[in-house]
Amino acid sequence: MAGNISYRFDNRLFIAEITGYAELSLMSGLVGAFREKLDEGVGEFVFDFAKMTQINSSALGELLEIVSQVMGCENLRILFCAVSPSCRLGMESLGIFNYVEEFSDLSEALQHLKVA
Repeated sequence: MAGNISYRFDNRLFIAEITGYAELSLMSGLVGAFREKLDEGVGEFVFDFAKMTQINSSALGELLEIVSQVMGCENLRILFCAVSPSCRLGMESLGIFNYVEEFSDLSEALQHLKVA
């Protein structure tokens, strides 16, 4: 299944839902949307991986590019939701989980943002 990303924006919140196979061009688009919203002052980014089936190494590099933008920035947050075991290994190997908050699903992440 080819990959797709749907985006939602709400004030200082950016939500991206990734579905299917994540490869370089798909995730490059995500990086572009991320940078655009970062420039607009968005500070909270939620990435929902519940429907993502696989991610290749080039796409992982794009995720790392996003995470590197928020390292050391106290006013920016990245939340990951529903990362499958098949995709977790690559993310762990790059140390991505050291810089993001992780939740079991999108509703849990959004609830966390409401009380934070």
